Amino acid sequence: GYRQRLEEMEKYAEKFAKEHSRKEGDRVVITIPVVVHVVWNTPVQNISDDQVLSQIDVLNKDFRRLNADTNLTPAPWKSIAADCEIEFRMARRDPNGNPTLGITRTQTSITEFGQSTALKYTASGGHDAWDRDRYLNLWVANLGSQLLGYATFPGGPAALDGVAIGYNYFGTVGTLSPPFNKGRTATHEVGHWLWLYHIWGDDAGSCGGTDFVADTPNQALEFYGCPTYPTTDACSPNNPGVMFMNYMDYTDDACMNLFTQGQLGRMSSALNGPRLPIQSSNGHINISGIPICLFNADSLSILYNNPVHFYDQSAGIPTGWQWTFNGGTPPTSTSQNPTVTYTTPGLYTVKLRVSNSFGSDSLTKTSYIRVRGAAMNNFNVLSPPAFTRIAVNSADTSKVLFNWQKSSNNSTVNYKIKLRKITTSTDYILTADNNGLDTTASIRRSLLDSIAVQMGVTGDSVRCTWRAWAYNGIDSMQSNNSIIISLVRTPIGIQVISTEIPEKFELYNNYPNPFNPVTKIRFDIPDISGNNTVKLEIFDLTGKSLGYIVNEKLDAGEYSVDWNASDYS
Repeated sequence: GYRQRLEEMEKYAEKFAKEHSRKEGDRVVITIPVVVHVVWNTPVQNISDDQVLSQIDVLNKDFRRLNADTNLTPAPWKSIAADCEIEFRMARRDPNGNPTLGITRTQTSITEFGQSTALKYTASGGHDAWDRDRYLNLWVANLGSQLLGYATFPGGPAALDGVAIGYNYFGTVGTLSPPFNKGRTATHEVGHWLWLYHIWGDDAGSCGGTDFVADTPNQALEFYGCPTYPTTDACSPNNPGVMFMNYMDYTDDACMNLFTQGQLGRMSSALNGPRLPIQSSNGHINISGIPICLFNADSLSILYNNPVHFYDQSAGIPTGWQWTFNGGTPPTSTSQNPTVTYTTPGLYTVKLRVSNSFGSDSLTKTSYIRVRGAAMNNFNVLSPPAFTRIAVNSADTSKVLFNWQKSSNNSTVNYKIKLRKITTSTDYILTADNNGLDTTASIRRSLLDSIAVQMGVTGDSVRCTWRAWAYNGIDSMQSNNSIIISLVRTPIGIQVISTEIPEKFELYNNYPNPFNPVTKIRFDIPDISGNNTVKLEIFDLTGKSLGYIVNEKLDAGEYSVDWNASDYS
């Protein structure tokens, strides 16, 4: 059975490691042909070619140790961090010998696959595997919110062999869900496909398990998030501790950055044992035929006047290329891999037509390149203690004046206020555009009249959040924080309750400090009889109460309360 085969393969792997103490540079690079099966139920799951290609790029960088974050590998382990000498190439001939881009697309009625084998069978709503001896099969689909991906070890059923990844955890561009948006889920799962176990040995914290690799520290359990180095545990209580940044742990994508020499040796055991046939595959070698057009770029979002490098990825061995770059310089090109510059911010369409003696094919990508203007650096809203009133009563629709000041004139940058009722997810935008003519801008809008109606406010109170938002037509940048405005009408006979908000806000590029507003809240209690209990309550963005700054009976009169957000941080 399968268990017996695994035991036999483990004995082989141990023997191979002893007899072939392989280190990087010992032999030529192994190339693995890849086919990506995109199985989708909704259009967002039908990920783009660019998203697919971005994942292959990550695999190549991670397995060749060309990833940009190698500098984050701690010093004690830099010497054992391995270039695995494995590269991945999109299939260029299908199992029948026809030209292919190495991407299949299947629409399915299945809304969520989980770990169901249905994903790997066309008859069940998925897509059949290509020959595992010639291709690495990668399935991309909706696996559900609790599953990033899974893989098969060598030696299992051929029809199931390969790796499955959630569509929103695959690649680095397109539809992605942070913090798993840097392609490391596939790196981890392909590690399993090449015979690597989890670095903690799956021993439930006993310290007695193993990943069958000698140079990875013993580790009790998996790590999540992004721990701080050094981190120790019961199995490795002394520095340098555990290797949580290894691709075979469960940390966030941005915190993974290495395979070890020992893991390289184990992957070599797989590629010279149960995965040996794939070394002889020609699935990645282009074959002559009617071309199938495909291209990508090294960046889809650039600053104006910066170059973009375009790459032909077509199948069928084209011999002619005709590029069209709307708004680019040059506007056309017949080079296979041209470089183009855009001088004006905007969204630009790119078209490529490829041809050879068998025929031609073309591909147009609309609004493909995003060219940004002057850098829109992050900003925070600073709140001085000045204030203005929002008066609230049953006979009055209040007006609020939003004022802020930007740091410099810029004719391309406008500003918006985003308003949201706390209990909803719908944003309402109040736009202010001063066209760069001065350094201040303001907008006046009725909160309890038109905005309240739009938000469906029918009760006696509403709590809203708002943010400042700068934009230039292409890019936008929000302030990192917001202030909650609570508007309340009470039945106790108070005719006017006024809530204070700052009257001036300043926007600074790259302001380093966190949002820390200080403001005043003023309210008036008329000369009436009865229970004049006043409550001023602070809420976070989710509507959770953070406590009261006023909760007491007060006499008639005018009151002012200082509010400092740092008290609630």
